Amino acid sequence: MAHKHFEPFVPDAAHPFDAAKTAHLLRRAGFGAPPADVAAAVARGLEETIDDLFTEADDEEQEFQRTFNAINGKLINAGDAGVCQAWWVYRMLTTRVPLREKLALFWHGHFATSVNKVEDTELMLQQIATFRRLGFGSFRELALAVARDPAMIVWLDGESNVKEHPNENFARELMELFTCGIGNYTEQDIREAARAFTGYRIDMTTQQFRFAPFQQDLGRKTFMGRTGAFNGDDIIDILMKQPACAQFIGRKLWRYFVEDDPPQQIVDAVSSRIREHNYDMRPVLREIFSSEEFYSDRAMRTQIKSPIHYIVQTSKLLEAKLPSPIVTQNAMRQMGQILFAPPNVKGWDGGKAWISTSTLLFRYNFANYLINGDAMLPMRGAGKQRTNLGFRPPTELTAQIKRAPIDTNRIVPTELRQKPRELVNLLSRRFFQGLASEKETDVFVKYLEARRPDSGDETMRALVHLMMSTPQFQLA
Repeated sequence: MAHKHFEPFVPDAAHPFDAAKTAHLLRRAGFGAPPADVAAAVARGLEETIDDLFTEADDEEQEFQRTFNAINGKLINAGDAGVCQAWWVYRMLTTRVPLREKLALFWHGHFATSVNKVEDTELMLQQIATFRRLGFGSFRELALAVARDPAMIVWLDGESNVKEHPNENFARELMELFTCGIGNYTEQDIREAARAFTGYRIDMTTQQFRFAPFQQDLGRKTFMGRTGAFNGDDIIDILMKQPACAQFIGRKLWRYFVEDDPPQQIVDAVSSRIREHNYDMRPVLREIFSSEEFYSDRAMRTQIKSPIHYIVQTSKLLEAKLPSPIVTQNAMRQMGQILFAPPNVKGWDGGKAWISTSTLLFRYNFANYLINGDAMLPMRGAGKQRTNLGFRPPTELTAQIKRAPIDTNRIVPTELRQKPRELVNLLSRRFFQGLASEKETDVFVKYLEARRPDSGDETMRALVHLMMSTPQFQLA
């Protein structure tokens, strides 16, 4: 790696690829991992662990599709937004290639498209499948596919982009939000690009892209200083050659995987690598995950987990099954990140925007639900009693959300239950991927010592919930 601000991380005795760095990689390139998986990755080493992130998993994809179609039938599943949302979270929780899902989530926020306008969950599933298939590869190929994506055509009114009256919505967002960013194009560029994308349609029979040649504007266009009879592909190719495009994508990648406010020299370094690799995302991501900057103090434990990351990682670390679709869907809504429904064309803001008084409280409640089960949930006939999930489910749905407490024996060894400090350190390595601060450790130890005569499951679950309610646990 040539750039002085983007040197590779070379583990040595003084700076090993240890559990803390390994857990950091598995959090950022996926959704975290329980201690056994972290230990296995440490044993494999940095290079092999990074290789594993990019594993091809066609057999897994086929198995996921068979399972999805078999549960209630594809027609039922694909038509239910809640089932589709919960299904994607389930894939994140169980996949052998978490980076593929993490990257699909990134592109979902980048090419933000909402089912609230598309009104067809099958088209949304189709779009996410495109992100999975092409997300590791060429950004140019991904942008070309998105321009032809049926959900995107509905979302940005492609059907009304006709030769006589071009609709500028897609052309504007292509430049402002997908490629170059504000300030790197003109209103004239938008008008000319809109003309180039005329004729992009959806075949209503197959729900696939079709091209309507008689609606295409074949005239000459002047776009970003170049003139020709450009079509949509030409527009995207011209955008890929703009230095602002590599800068825009590089900054967003770094913000998503490394740190919220990257210094300009880092953005320059990443954009240089993007151009050098001709917008191929695989080597760019590999170099990010292999860089010294990625493992620096400025990057580690500095990002607030997104709600989806929180839901998936909490389930992983507790070794708990994912809740039912109704609970999963409600958790996304209450925490502020609903899959298939970004808040606007800019996607989710992320960072500190994830945390407010209400969303933080619901994070605590969600963890409590996974840990303690349905102890506070209403039974049938309980009417409008409030649950610890923060919502009032209809009584006929109560059976769907009942849940048993976690099996604490899976994460709390019996032999350590009378050894408070050793137990706290063990759980800290599980939930924080390192030891808690001395102050936090003392709080946890005193909590246990006050309940030492009763070190049963209820106390263990209370300790786990206390640890998951700390600021540290909200950070990735």
